Amino acid sequence: MAGKFTLNILGSASAKPNLYRQSSAQLLQAAEHLFLIDCAEGTQQAFLRQNRKLKEWSAAEHIQGLKRISKTRLDAIFISHIHGDHIFGLFPLLNTMALSGRTKPLKIFGPNNLGPVLTFYKSFWGEKDSFNLEFTPLKMKEPEQIMEVAGLEVSAFPLKHGIDTFGFLFRETSPALYKKEEYKPRSYTYCSDTADFPELAGWVKGVDLLYHEATYMAADKQKADARFHSTTLDAARCALEAGAGRLLIGHYSSSVKEEDIHGSYLDEARSLFPDTVSVDDGDIFDVPLQKL
Repeated sequence: MAGKFTLNILGSASAKPNLYRQSSAQLLQAAEHLFLIDCAEGTQQAFLRQNRKLKEWSAAEHIQGLKRISKTRLDAIFISHIHGDHIFGLFPLLNTMALSGRTKPLKIFGPNNLGPVLTFYKSFWGEKDSFNLEFTPLKMKEPEQIMEVAGLEVSAFPLKHGIDTFGFLFRETSPALYKKEEYKPRSYTYCSDTADFPELAGWVKGVDLLYHEATYMAADKQKADARFHSTTLDAARCALEAGAGRLLIGHYSSSVKEEDIHGSYLDEARSLFPDTVSVDDGDIFDVPLQKL
């Protein structure tokens, strides 16, 4: 029986959260596993709001089998880099897991410089935690598989952001079986903060769902390059060259007006890659089954 392959957007802002958006965090439910990707300030509150959203979305779309998101049920956390808008929610989340009685070890993947951050947490607050942190430092210079669990493999690859930063590709390892028919393996790629660079499209070739940061509009290309970020057109070009199924853009600069996010900002990306969505906090994307 085919499981769900569902992405939950917990935060879509860049460094400065606002009344409408929190900074970067996402949940992926795939092959019966639950993964957190980045963990900005407010991620725990986003969990609570998302559980309500899941219930409403499941009922509205008549989709069964979506599980309530439990912080203690997380199988792994993937951190792209150690800028605050991607990790400032990690300490309180780990503390809540301990208070909730989690005993299962927690896998954490992230750049090598995340190691001292986790050591700092454990030395002050985590010494008596009921579970172990299993940290895997990422140092690769090209895509490399970092995890394999039943029905799914995860790869990491370097991004271009001034400090060590990594993207993640989640891919089903075998065709899904549903009603005695086989379906194509599904995939999702998370491209966090990064400047545009030519190898990226090849590394995510053929992905079904691609999230690519698009902090700025094309008019601010010079600023984007200087700050190691991407524009709407950079993201759209990557999706086009990769032959992605669908593009999600987010990590909006505070200089982008809220009314423009689904207007001129989105229109600019769609001018190059029509199947683009500018994400909001609380959005849920289900990657559908496609027959072989």
